[in-house]
Amino acid sequence: MLLNLKYRIAFLCLLFSLSFTGVVFAAGFTAFSGQINADDINLRVDATVSSKVVCILSKGQAVEVVSEVYDWYKIHLPKTAPSYIKKNLVECINNTPDGCFSAKVAGDRVNIRLGPSESSWIIGKVDNSTVVNIIQDEGSWYKIEPVYQSYGWVNKKFISKEMVVPEENKGPAVALQPVALATGSQTTATQQVVQGAEQLVVEGTVSPYGVVLWRKATHKLITDNNEVYFLKGNRKGMDSLNYRKVKVTGKLISPKNSRRPIIEVDIIEVLK
Repeated sequence: MLLNLKYRIAFLCLLFSLSFTGVVFAAGFTAFSGQINADDINLRVDATVSSKVVCILSKGQAVEVVSEVYDWYKIHLPKTAPSYIKKNLVECINNTPDGCFSAKVAGDRVNIRLGPSESSWIIGKVDNSTVVNIIQDEGSWYKIEPVYQSYGWVNKKFISKEMVVPEENKGPAVALQPVALATGSQTTATQQVVQGAEQLVVEGTVSPYGVVLWRKATHKLITDNNEVYFLKGNRKGMDSLNYRKVKVTGKLISPKNSRRPIIEVDIIEVLK
């Protein structure tokens, strides 16, 4: 009896040790921006080769890696990934005769799914008041642009930590003159690079984005062209402007090839 008790204690100590070691390894991981190093790479819903494919990634595509498990990296879903949300879990905030183009989540821990079905894989979760951009109305579901809190898995060997820039894309890091682009072009932002820091002036609607420990931004701005910028600044001040049309002036602080531009806000003005 005494011998059995000793074995049980030793087994429990071993389990505790393994659990503690796992926590240490997880805490030691640092998120990074990487690059796909081969063509036709599967992005999967889980860290196994038999799990369902979300979409296909191309060589040279930039990815944001958030964690690792054995031989796999967990990354934010790219814009090409299919994503769906149940229509009755959101409230439309940008409705036009052509349909709803953006909506606010009305609930906590709402599931984002791979397909328009309750049985489809869950690829992310969003919290109350998160704004989602709608791509298509599909009955009782909306197909949406992938949210920041949605993820997939890629085998480590297909992601390089070093970002390789093709020779034809290399050029001067500093622009000498500001470039103002008219509404209806690829961006509505007025851009200027001063001593290597890109200054932006962007108009759009502010919405909350939530707080994650390693994330720099707490809000996002959606332009009339449905372009999305993340905002870093005075959180309380921006909270008071949620869902209002504003003009933001600030510096572009996002790393090269990041999925979304991040603006460090210097000035934010309410537009009438």
